[in-house]
Amino acid sequence: NTSHPTDKQWYQRRVRGKIKELTLQIEDERRQCEQYKDQMEKANSRMKTLKRQIDQNFDEMSAANAAKRKLQRELDEQIETNDSLQRENNTLKQRQRRGFSTGGNFRSKGSRERGTENDDLSDEEL
Repeated sequence: NTSHPTDKQWYQRRVRGKIKELTLQIEDERRQCEQYKDQMEKANSRMKTLKRQIDQNFDEMSAANAAKRKLQRELDEQIETNDSLQRENNTLKQRQRRGFSTGGNFRSKGSRERGTENDDLSDEEL
């Protein structure tokens, strides 16, 4: 009778086996949970690094855009100055042609008022 396990002994062995199996499963899940936690911490750290880089890139882009706008303003001013000088040059050329077409010597407005010829331009230069 003692050689055959009783239902109670059989049940106890079965419960112990089940407890051992569940304990191993819980340990595996705990290790897996720790691995996931480590992965999440690494991902969060990487995300913070990327956010910092994005902010730095945004700041650099803003500075580059400001420099571009400044250069564009300077270019616009230079173009405006160039256009103005070209208009002035064209006006002077027209006055010069009119002065030669009437047979007179070219004289600037100031020299006409003073009654003197333009000292800066000789007849050969005109």
